[in-house]
Amino acid sequence: MPRWLLVLAFALMASGAAGPRRHEVHVSHARLVLDGAQAVARIRWFRDDLERALGRTMAATPQSRAALTAYLASHFRVRADGVALSCRIEDDAAEQDSNGEAMWWAVILCDAAKDIRTLGLTNTVLFDNFRDQQNLVVVIKAANDERRSLYFQGGDRREQLVTF
Repeated sequence: MPRWLLVLAFALMASGAAGPRRHEVHVSHARLVLDGAQAVARIRWFRDDLERALGRTMAATPQSRAALTAYLASHFRVRADGVALSCRIEDDAAEQDSNGEAMWWAVILCDAAKDIRTLGLTNTVLFDNFRDQQNLVVVIKAANDERRSLYFQGGDRREQLVTF
């Protein structure tokens, strides 16, 4: 079975050992929905990996949100039809997956001037911290539920394009 398929299964099922054992993979998962002139993403990471990247303990505070906002501005870049979008965090919080792993998620909202036809995405989250980092993004066009999957792996910092 290809490695990327194993990682995808891991991310979608949030598999891993229960208890205090540290996870062995470095992966993030995002669902990004295009709805007219808006792109809304929900990104999820292992909390300890995100804290390492930010150099701080994550908490539900304005300081943590500001640190995450600054980090995402340089590592999760969204373009609509060639125009860079300014994105903001609408919500973020800690959670545990079904196996007890500490996770952190964020909902990001990006507004475009017109309906988005071509999405450009660069997702280098955690690449500076983990050579084996893998970032999975499922892009969904809300109007007709069309789906595309993007896969970013450590070291590959190129923008990927999706056209609907």
